[in-house]
Amino acid sequence: MSNTDSSMLTPDAQVSFWQNLRRERLYMLLFAGILTFCFLTKVARLGFPTDFYFDEVYHGFTATVYLHGDKQAYDPWAKPPQGKAFEWTHPPLAKLIMTGMMVVFGENSFGWRIGSVLFGTAATVATALLAFELFGSMTVALTAMALMSLEGLVLTQSRVAMNDAYFICFTLLAFIFYVRWRKDESRVPPLYLCGLGLGLAVATKWTAFYLFVILALDLAARAIWTRRLPESRVLLHLPLALALLPVALYMASYIHFFAMGWEWKNFVELQKQMWWYHTGLKAGHSFQSVPWQWILNLRPVWLYVDYSKEGYAANIYNLGNSVILYTGLWAVFSTMVQMRDRLATWPVWFALLSYFMLWLPWTFSPRMMLFYHYLPAVPLLCILLARWLEDKRTSPLAGEQVLAPMVLGMAFVWFVVFYPDNTAIAVPQAFADLVYFAVPGWKF
Repeated sequence: MSNTDSSMLTPDAQVSFWQNLRRERLYMLLFAGILTFCFLTKVARLGFPTDFYFDEVYHGFTATVYLHGDKQAYDPWAKPPQGKAFEWTHPPLAKLIMTGMMVVFGENSFGWRIGSVLFGTAATVATALLAFELFGSMTVALTAMALMSLEGLVLTQSRVAMNDAYFICFTLLAFIFYVRWRKDESRVPPLYLCGLGLGLAVATKWTAFYLFVILALDLAARAIWTRRLPESRVLLHLPLALALLPVALYMASYIHFFAMGWEWKNFVELQKQMWWYHTGLKAGHSFQSVPWQWILNLRPVWLYVDYSKEGYAANIYNLGNSVILYTGLWAVFSTMVQMRDRLATWPVWFALLSYFMLWLPWTFSPRMMLFYHYLPAVPLLCILLARWLEDKRTSPLAGEQVLAPMVLGMAFVWFVVFYPDNTAIAVPQAFADLVYFAVPGWKF
């Protein structure tokens, strides 16, 4: 597998993503427009509802407890207030960032959610950067960014005080610098920046373990394909950058824990409790789903509802954009055919490996699962779809050349129609029943 995708080599690839923006006014305008749209649609009416909803009663609430310096936030046996719970089952980084945001914006619903907006928006930009690093095409990068800005699951999870938006941002950061290193393995700094992303991700969610597996599989495939290991100087840096640095960052995320008076034995016990919680969770959930339902957008999670206005309903579902999810699946299938025919190159292999490893292992999980567990795979799906659309845009067949604007247009229409369903804008109940609950799995 070569390190470049010959089908995507363009003059864009000769300089960086940011240099392309500065050089081409059209690219800059498109980037600025998508970024503005992405941020505004996420931040609009962010303070509503004014109280915690869904898992904010764990994540957002615990961030407020951090803010007040109460060490019970880390205690698995502490008794929380009625209707809330201390969130100690995940590492603390995302909640610490939420606390920092509340220092700036106040202890209110906007304050504990704005971090998700910022990191969700940053993840959209990072998707464009990763697409460019992989395929060297500004068109692919900006298309992937546009798709991310229109995706409903990304939208909803970027407006709620949970750790998901933070996690996908750190995941993409790790991938960007790993790909940059793979394109020139003589450069060591990208390797450590990849380790930085890995460390931040694992300090947010333990599912970052799959990121290490992805990189290990890719390095193993590289060694088998080239029949050689990286040069000895790089081999010395690999364990430091991709193992020791992430561990150090994970420990650093608990500085607050130790500063509040907890000891090493308490840290060890907390890690055990986290492990037992995630491996022993047997409870069911009325919104639970399985991975094959995620890729088909069949079972969103109902996060919030307000029936205070007679005849109207204001819902928050994390329903995905079916135009993107379904055409993305077709793009994945088409790309896999290229892999079968040995027409694909390393960037395609890496994008496919990452996409599947970020959701498929959940198939074998014994614990209850929810639709937002699919979120980390969505940026890779958008990138693969953007690449497939670019192939069609440059096709000699006129019918294929219109696919990109057609898919983007349909995705935009879906986004507009379902935006109230993702963001708690009240609509007539009859309309919600007809459109938002058209699929049986969308109604609870």
